[in-house]
Amino acid sequence: MRFHHRSSFALSSLRVARTALLAAGLTSALVLTACKDGAGTAGSSANGIRFPDDAQITQALQANFGEDPNNAKARELIQVLGGEKGQLDYKIRRVIWRQGAFEAQYDVSLKMGQPGAVSLQKLYATMVPKDEAAKLPEQTLQAYEDWLKGNAATLEKSNPQQAQALRASLESLGKCYREAKPDDRVALMNGLGALISPAREGWYADRLQSPSVELRCLPL
Repeated sequence: MRFHHRSSFALSSLRVARTALLAAGLTSALVLTACKDGAGTAGSSANGIRFPDDAQITQALQANFGEDPNNAKARELIQVLGGEKGQLDYKIRRVIWRQGAFEAQYDVSLKMGQPGAVSLQKLYATMVPKDEAAKLPEQTLQAYEDWLKGNAATLEKSNPQQAQALRASLESLGKCYREAKPDDRVALMNGLGALISPAREGWYADRLQSPSVELRCLPL
């Protein structure tokens, strides 16, 4: 029972992190403010309709993520994974006119501000209970990873589904971050969407819940 609790702690840490970023990507509203003093390029036009440009959408998404208090846990996760200099990178895939508003479809990646091995060490440290971490011979990535794998093996007897989820997360995160270098881009989520409407102060958008959202290099 003791080991079941410890492994549940690790899985809970991963799921809190995943939920935080999903919430930041799929909920809340934001204002897309037009660039001032000629900054950025003008939006393109088609069939007499003027579209917001990628720079305007990206600028607003970055500001919203950094300022919205509801995104606090997601910002903490990004700092763990990307380091203090890590930044979210938005790739606008498509902008569609929807009878009075625009639907923007985009992907999000993380521009690394630290080596990926450091990211894994920091993340795994949050998944090991403090009293157990204190017993480890050293506070290294390998030590944390061995502890988590050992707990997954123990959990196999009582809850094989959770054991498999923990192993899958460790494998996926390792592939994504272990060899990543500063300035590399690591894909986080694909298929996000926002409904963008014209407002007096610029552009107003509501994030859309999209059935096509795909988690990439995030906890499973």
